[in-house]
Amino acid sequence: MVDRYHTFKGVSFGGVAVAQFWCDFILWEAILNENPQTKSIVELGTWQGGFSLYLAAQAEARGLDFTTLDATAPEREIPGFIRMDIWRETDKLGRLLQVLEPLALLIDNGNKPRELNTFPAYLQDPRSLIVVHDWMEEVMPSDVPETLVPEYEDYCEELGSISRCFRVKHGD
Repeated sequence: MVDRYHTFKGVSFGGVAVAQFWCDFILWEAILNENPQTKSIVELGTWQGGFSLYLAAQAEARGLDFTTLDATAPEREIPGFIRMDIWRETDKLGRLLQVLEPLALLIDNGNKPRELNTFPAYLQDPRSLIVVHDWMEEVMPSDVPETLVPEYEDYCEELGSISRCFRVKHGD
């Protein structure tokens, strides 16, 4: 198996390291183009902030709100950064997500399966989109709750992305 992290380790945005692959930039461009109802982008897991800078630029260009949360502050100032331990303040984060809907939520923090099973449950707006990173590496199909419906699965596969998209199933 190819060690994709080390193969793509040199990927950056504005010279700041990202943990995504170039195809994830393309995926996010398409997601935001196809979901003009989106009011905000929320990223769980900032790391060094390179992908946060990309998402913040996307948000600014589109007139959206941008928030990125992490328990550890990145080395440089990142727009929209909030230092938060999401497990100590789960309900507070859940309320924030509801205020920011419809949103695009990027799950890319330290425990993606747990995040995927926790935070989408707070989402009320069926137009909100959940994107989870490290698909088939840290997140498996068995980690996806039955309340989520896949979106853009073929496109993610075609791009070679290790992100997957979902919406919360509302009603029948």
